[in-house]
Amino acid sequence: MRFGPPYGRVKVPLWAFLLMAVAALSGCGSGSGTAVDALVLEAVEDPSGTLRPEQVHLKQGGVERLEGARPNLGSTDAAYWVRVSGWQGAPRNARVVLDNPTLDSIDVFTLNGARVLGSVRSGAAYGNPEDLIPSFALPLNEAHELWFRVRSTKPLLLPFSLTQVDRVEATRRRRDLAVALYTGMVLAILIYNTFLAFTTGQRAYFSYLFVVLTVGLVQWCFNGYDRLIWGDFSWMAVNGLAVMGALSGLAALVFARHFLEVRRYTPRWNLMITLLLWVYAAALISAFLGMPSVAYNLVNLGALSAPAMLILSIVSWRKGNPSAPWYFVAWSIFLVAVTMQALRDFGVMSSTPMAAALLPIGTVLEMLLLSFALGNRINVLKRSSDEANAKALAASLENERIVKEQNAELETRVRERTEDLAKANSGLSNALHDLQGAQDQLIQTEKLASLGQMTAGIAHELNNPINYVQSNATSLRRDLEELIQVIEAHVAALSGLASDAPDGMELLAKAQDMARTLDLSFLIEESRQLIQGILDGADRTAHIVGGLRVFGRMDGDNLVAASLGELLEASITVLGDRARSKAKLNVDLEEGLPPLWCQSGKLSQVFMNIIVNAVQATESRWQDVEERKVEVGLSGVKDGAGKLQALKVFIRDNGTGMDEVTRQRIFDPFYTTKDVGKGTGLGLSIVKGILDDHGAQVRVESAVGEGTEFQLLFAIDAMKGGGTQDRNEAA
Repeated sequence: MRFGPPYGRVKVPLWAFLLMAVAALSGCGSGSGTAVDALVLEAVEDPSGTLRPEQVHLKQGGVERLEGARPNLGSTDAAYWVRVSGWQGAPRNARVVLDNPTLDSIDVFTLNGARVLGSVRSGAAYGNPEDLIPSFALPLNEAHELWFRVRSTKPLLLPFSLTQVDRVEATRRRRDLAVALYTGMVLAILIYNTFLAFTTGQRAYFSYLFVVLTVGLVQWCFNGYDRLIWGDFSWMAVNGLAVMGALSGLAALVFARHFLEVRRYTPRWNLMITLLLWVYAAALISAFLGMPSVAYNLVNLGALSAPAMLILSIVSWRKGNPSAPWYFVAWSIFLVAVTMQALRDFGVMSSTPMAAALLPIGTVLEMLLLSFALGNRINVLKRSSDEANAKALAASLENERIVKEQNAELETRVRERTEDLAKANSGLSNALHDLQGAQDQLIQTEKLASLGQMTAGIAHELNNPINYVQSNATSLRRDLEELIQVIEAHVAALSGLASDAPDGMELLAKAQDMARTLDLSFLIEESRQLIQGILDGADRTAHIVGGLRVFGRMDGDNLVAASLGELLEASITVLGDRARSKAKLNVDLEEGLPPLWCQSGKLSQVFMNIIVNAVQATESRWQDVEERKVEVGLSGVKDGAGKLQALKVFIRDNGTGMDEVTRQRIFDPFYTTKDVGKGTGLGLSIVKGILDDHGAQVRVESAVGEGTEFQLLFAIDAMKGGGTQDRNEAA
């Protein structure tokens, strides 16, 4: 068995639905029956709504007669007192019927002058479902007056009639049946389109469901059956028509936007739809803020845009929208029905059962036509989809043929290109090998340059104390020779005196004269000073040699426990006057810090490189050495609990500084701001590699014209992964 698609063509003939609609709805909103006699209506306005029934007889002079079978007093916040007469002589089973279930309140009083003989209360605000067609018994005495006080936030339409009680009951049953049939048709349309909405997933279907639901509820509100829904909720009983009307308007506009594809065919009309949506939204807000009259008037204002929607469908039709004709016909039927209802309410058209059924019949026909339109739209989409699939299949087959041909050609080209790439790859491999060799040579050159700086510093530092020792030793030898001469002269004199030689006293005199001539006291003091100078020079030499011991090997990879303070001091010592003579060097090293497991020689290379760059930066900015400042510091970094976490080294200068672009690239290989021949651009690149090996964090702060600061942060435990052998060697 083959099942067709759920969105296939609808085969039910339209005339069948028309007959069903007319038969079902001819009693919906019809009159209450045949009038026994013509009634006379006279009204007086009560603007404040505070007039009491016993005071009505005082307003006899302001009473005005109402003309027509369905007097319309318009929308007003005032109450109206309506005196109904002409019922005198009617049979006792006659009833006065006020066939308007939308009135908020109806208070009926039987008066004898200023005396109230009886009263009855009815209307939407009191929520009595049995009062959908309110009817009232006649006074027992024909001399008494029958007064109605009516109030409503909707238009005060007063279709009074005098009807026999059996006809009132028949009318109620007929209206119940008509509304039930109308509701059944709306539910059928709603269920059918709900199924299609979830089957197809079209947005237009989902917005149309909202249209069907709200339009059906509006008809319920017009006939007063919304009281069956709201029950004792009096606020909704009073504001239900305005709220449902606003929701219906919102639903209709959203559906029109989707169904007519406004953004595609008529984008300029989208602004108008948006403004109308805000009007209906304002109506809802007004209702919830306790302004029902404003809400109802805003709904009516939005309804005035209905002809514009008709024009929109025509424009969309002309732009090639295939769904627009359906919308035009459906909307035209709805507008005709609404217009007929308005003419009936204003007394232009006589109130007959068929006239009363025009609005519900129009809404049903509109729903049916739009349902057919949505089904036709799905069919169009299906045909378009089938055509597109057929074209896609043909294109796919053609593409498959083309792809096969191209694959064969591509395989040939790939083989040729593969051979070319193999040759090019071989050449690139050779070039890469040569490049790596050149890079290794440049790195070695940079290392040798650093080693040369260190060697030059060592030679200069050692040369000074050695020259000082050599100079003092020469002077000391001269002084020692003169002292020896004095000592020898005194020894000879003492020997002559001891042997009683005749020339003993003469020798003693000569020795004393020599001691005076050579200034023996000066010689002794000068000799002591020269010896102390030699000792100082030796100590200086030993200090330099001791500082060199912390460097280790420049290429060593072994970890040793070294003091960063000693490494910094050793680096400054090695640089010697090459740094101190060119800038003021301030050193602040915190004492008592633990040693760090590191590659001491490589860290010394790091410190020396950064210090030399700092000195050169100050030379580029300042002419006077006193204005050139380089600060070197070492401190510990503690956590919140006061535990030492890391060691921080900073090297700060007041040189030329760097801009942001330069600062971001200083660690790039071969990047340098020095003149050609004065730098390879590998110094800081090697520095960065050494610091990364030590797990150190590097932060560089710099500003043009202010200087640069390097901050190096070494975690205490970062390099504790060294082997046992390294630690034993350090011990």
